Order: sequence, then C-alpha cells, then structure tokens
Amino acid sequence: MYALTAKSMKYMDEYTMDKGVPSSVLMENASRGVVNEITERFPDTNTRVLVMCGPGNNGGDGVCVARWLLHLGYSVTLYFVGDPNRTSKEFRRQIRIISSMFPDLKIYGTEDAAESLKALRSEYDVLVDGIFGTGLNRRFGNNFVKFLEYVNSKKGYKVAIDIPSGLNATTGQIMNAVFRADLTVTMGNYKTGLFFCEGRKVSGEVKVVDIGLAKRGYRDIPDRIFVCDREFFRKTKDMALIPRTEVSHKGTYGTVGIVVSPGSMMGAAMLSAKASYRAGCGLVKIFCPNKFTGFFNVSIPEAVVVPYKTDDVIGALDDFVESVDVVLAGPGMKEDATGRLIIKEILAQETPVVLDAGALNLISKNLKPFRKRKCPCIITPHVGEMARLCGEDIQVIEKNRIGFTKKFSELYRVSMVVKSDVSLVSLIKEDGTQRLYLNVTGNSGLATAGSGDVLSGVIASLIAQGNSENNSLLYGVMIHGMAADKFAVDEDSRRKMMAGDIVESIF
Repeated sequence: MYALTAKSMKYMDEYTMDKGVPSSVLMENASRGVVNEITERFPDTNTRVLVMCGPGNNGGDGVCVARWLLHLGYSVTLYFVGDPNRTSKEFRRQIRIISSMFPDLKIYGTEDAAESLKALRSEYDVLVDGIFGTGLNRRFGNNFVKFLEYVNSKKGYKVAIDIPSGLNATTGQIMNAVFRADLTVTMGNYKTGLFFCEGRKVSGEVKVVDIGLAKRGYRDIPDRIFVCDREFFRKTKDMALIPRTEVSHKGTYGTVGIVVSPGSMMGAAMLSAKASYRAGCGLVKIFCPNKFTGFFNVSIPEAVVVPYKTDDVIGALDDFVESVDVVLAGPGMKEDATGRLIIKEILAQETPVVLDAGALNLISKNLKPFRKRKCPCIITPHVGEMARLCGEDIQVIEKNRIGFTKKFSELYRVSMVVKSDVSLVSLIKEDGTQRLYLNVTGNSGLATAGSGDVLSGVIASLIAQGNSENNSLLYGVMIHGMAADKFAVDEDSRRKMMAGDIVESIF
C-alpha cells in the first residue's frame, strides 16, 4: 500500500484512464466502496443520510453514493454546494443518471433557499462529505466556512469521500475550514495529507478502497511512499530480518556499544540498553565515565560497563568501538565538551553508528564532520531535532516534512526516521536511490519520556545481529510501534504507558 501526494494520485487516475478504464468506472468503484463502509456500519435502511456534493468529481462521487444508497432503500437527502454553472463533466453525468433513476428526487441547495435550509437543518444519522477532493488548494470564502462550521456542529456520523473537504491532500494542512470526519474512505491509496499536520485529527478512521487503478503506473511515481503497518511487517519480516538459530551463543547476535558522556542522563542509556537486549542482541556494553559505573552495574547488571577517565577518553573510546558491532550515541547526552569529542571520534571510525537525541543536537551545530563521516550511520530525530538539523522552525518542517526529510537524507547520504505521531522513514540504498516509508504502527502512548531511547536501542540491536542498517531502521521502527500497541490496548493504558512498558512489550 502507498501514500501518494495529490499530484501523484492525479497521475494514477489519468494513467488508468489512458489504459482504457473510463472515469465513470473509477467513480462507480469508488462510490461502491463508500457505500459498503456506510451500510456495514448502518445496516438499517431507515438510516437518514445527508449527502453533500460539490461541483467537481468529488461531488460526482457523492451523487453516485446517493444513488446507490437510494437503490438499497435508504432515506437520502442530496444537497448541492457550489456554483451550478461550473460543474465537471462527470458530475453532470452522475446527476443525469440519478435523475433518470429517481425522477422524484429533489436536489437541494440549487434553487429554493428556504426549502434547502430546512433540509439542511433536518436531523440525520449519517452526513457524507462529497464537496471537495484532493485537487483543492485554495482557501474558502466566509459563507462556506460558516457552512462547514454548521455541518460540523450537527449530530450524526460524518463520512468524508476520499479526503475531508478543506484538508490539503498532500501536506495535511487545513485551508481555513475543514469537514471533521469520523470516517474517511479514500480511493486507491492513502493520501499523504491524511497523516501529517492536522490530517489525522480531522480524518477519523481511514479506509482505503481499491478502485482498480493500473498498478504499472506506480513505477513512474518517484515520490510514492510505502505504508508500513502490522500486515506489512508480518508479510515481510522473515525476508528482511535474520532469524535466530538453535545452535548459537551470545556472540552470534552481536554487541551493542552505548556511549555516555559525563553530562548524560543515565536513565536514557539504561532504557536503550534494556531495549537492545529485548530486541535480541547478545551483549550490551556501556562506555561511561567512572562516576556512572555503580549506577549501570545496579540498574542493568546484564550489561558490561566499560568506564573511562574524562581526561583520556579518546584512547579508551577507540578500543571500545573496535570491540562492538554498532555504536549508539545520544540518549540522554548533553552538549558538553566530552560529548562533542566522542561524536567526532566515532564518526571518524568505520563501525556502524546510530545517532539519537543529544548527539543530533551536537552535530547540528557543525554538520561538516557528519558529512565527512566514514561510518554507516542511522539518525532518529524527532521533528524538533529535525528542525535544528535543517536550521528551520518546527512549523516550517511540519508544513513540508516529506520535502525536508528527502532533501536532508539525500544531501547527507543518511538513512533516517523523523519521529512523530506517524513516523517518516527515508532509506538510502546502496545504489544511491531513496525510498520513503510511513509507519502507522504505534499510538499516543509513545508520547512519553524515554520512548525515543527505546527505539534507538531496538535499531542498534538489529544492526548488531547482522541485519542491514536500512532493514534495522525500518523494522526497528515497526517493532517499537507494535510494542506500544501490544501494551496500550485502550485509552487508559495509552495514558499510563511509560518507556519501560514499551521495553517489556518488545516482541
């Protein structure tokens, strides 16, 4: 399954029609998908349905939905929103069909204002938004803003066709008003705007309908984004991750090395270490100042603590890096002189590195050593850290998270995840090509201190076990999200979940 921008989705529609599939067939398929979702939730044909249609093809979908619901015996009110003199060809086709099949059907919103207002003010069990679709890129006038505000205030289950009216299908930004859906039935593929900015808040549950798009067309879309959910993980993990074997020992599953600077918050490194073990590595070593030795020996006795003197960190660090399969730096790390020295040194080595949290803040001050690094590297910024890396405000990043992620990943030749409610993963392959993924596992319980430290520990663990850096990143993100889903099965458990709960729920 893919997530596409509005431009890419338009291309797929046109590509399919160029292959001989009429737009009316795509519209029929789309509408049947919406109708199936509605009738599954509201099987009683006494259900009162208001279908609101705009003048374009999204409105045509709405008219087709109304026709099918009438055919099935539902009570349907059809309400037109927009300029009746500026309608699309497919909308007019659908109006002709429904008027022919149901000649007594009155279409409100076009002529009699009093009757139309009365129809709008009636009570409905289901309200369907077929006003504007993915092509919308402008703000609304005041009258339509008030119309949407009124519709949103009405009782009833709200269904959006393809995308809620007023939501930018690419960025997830709200124009200046939006239909707030309980369910969005989207066509062919997810739209990227359903996941970013305000998209998730206003789209409700999202269902994807297969409308018969020509699959060969996807090959021509460089910005398509793969959507990673539990089903994707189940189908692909055995091909992507190295399995455990019965004949093995701790050395078989590799060693994670976690580096801690003098100003670090020790609990973060502890969480990373525990997560690394839970994700399957054979050994965790913690490189830390002498003063932290006692804490780590007590808090995680399974780890091997390698203490160092702060006045002789480089010599000890080089030996430490050579003794591990992957280095994790950043959890709990503060911006101190030793931390800067550590990051600069590990980037000059060839051992794979995972950088998180404090390490990202350190490299954001001077990206030159990062650009010139010798090691394979994974970075795991949240949106705030991404903003610092790019030298931009958070709001700027949020408006174009895909663009900034693609550009940074390509410029610095680094695979990365930009963490958020829906995390965006960019993988740079050996041939230099880039592939983007959206992770939809996980829940709001992940919004807790230490969650990112757990994720970086999981990723480092998978690398230590011999998996590729890219697969370790992608599947580590999904494992982390599914651990949260395993623990947080309802609102109460999401509210109380702590990072340690995520650790205990891994696999």
